[in-house]
Amino acid sequence: MGSPVDARAENAWLPSYPFWDAYFAIVLIATIITIVVDDGAPVAVILLLLITVSYALWGRKAVRAPVAPTKEGWWHAAAMIVLFTAADLLAPQSAVALSALIPMAFMALRRARAVAVTVAMFTGPAIQLMAENGSHPLLIAVAIVLGLSASTLLGVFIDRLGRQNTERARLIAELDRTREELAEVSKEAGMLAERERLAGDIHDTLAQGFASIVMLLQAAEDGRDPYVRRAMETAKDNLSETRALIAALAPPALEGASLEEALGRLAKGFELPVEVSVAGAADVPALVAEALVRAAQEGLANVRKHARARSVRLALEHVPGPAVRMSIADDGCGFDLSAGGDGYGLRVMRNRVTRLGGTLRITGSPGQGTTLAVELPCSG
Repeated sequence: MGSPVDARAENAWLPSYPFWDAYFAIVLIATIITIVVDDGAPVAVILLLLITVSYALWGRKAVRAPVAPTKEGWWHAAAMIVLFTAADLLAPQSAVALSALIPMAFMALRRARAVAVTVAMFTGPAIQLMAENGSHPLLIAVAIVLGLSASTLLGVFIDRLGRQNTERARLIAELDRTREELAEVSKEAGMLAERERLAGDIHDTLAQGFASIVMLLQAAEDGRDPYVRRAMETAKDNLSETRALIAALAPPALEGASLEEALGRLAKGFELPVEVSVAGAADVPALVAEALVRAAQEGLANVRKHARARSVRLALEHVPGPAVRMSIADDGCGFDLSAGGDGYGLRVMRNRVTRLGGTLRITGSPGQGTTLAVELPCSG
């Protein structure tokens, strides 16, 4: 896998780093008290205190580092080996400190290197045993093997516990991300369902009502009453607005149709002439196709409402990447891009495009028309 977490799992398991600091301090203080009570070797006490300085300078940083091994980890390991060996040769009671130094080695280094450091730190106690029990080599060998075995088992336990807890933390983080993604998908599905319901309600009420008003006014028009003609024009405009709103709220017409066909249907049903051009060919994911159709609906609706254009050009281009690019250009009045921010429809469109890793750009100037350009990736 090769990730920092895999390379350094043994270093992420502690629930609280101050807990380890406190444990190390307690073990060191207990070791120093033991030395002072037994024979009071001041140099050994100073050497153990220097290990504390090494821990403050390098050890804490090595234990908390995101990758292993680090320069600080090697410096601290070397300091532990030299200082502890010297202290143990001066005062055998210093061996008590191994209960803190060995776990620290496994937390600061990878397993194999930590085992090597553990063996090196046992050099002092081994020399002491040889000096005090020269006539009993078997006893010395058994003591060394037992000490190394116990220390290695402790280190392996710490290493395995660290990996298990790191894996658990990774799974929890992955579950949190999945839950957020599911919540976003559920929210999006709820919004789409509500939009579809609103589209149906508007079609069955406002659109039908405006259509009936237009029919009644056409029947009543005698060509002379300007108020009747104005009322009929207003009703027709509102009917057109209502139908555009229904088209924007309803789900895109992609069932059984390709992206190109769906855009062609939108262009065919638009009030103004729309020139549609397609360049290249590629498979477009369903979410990307839906986002592009939604963007086309919103873009054409803005042209109809604001541009006062005579014609529109809708271009779809499949580009290397792979990606798909769609642009809607009109020959209308344009507007000053620095005059204000996006409206609600454009904000929704921009958010949808951004969520899919795409970009949305609007260019234009007063009297020169407006161009809306959307580009979306076609692969994960």
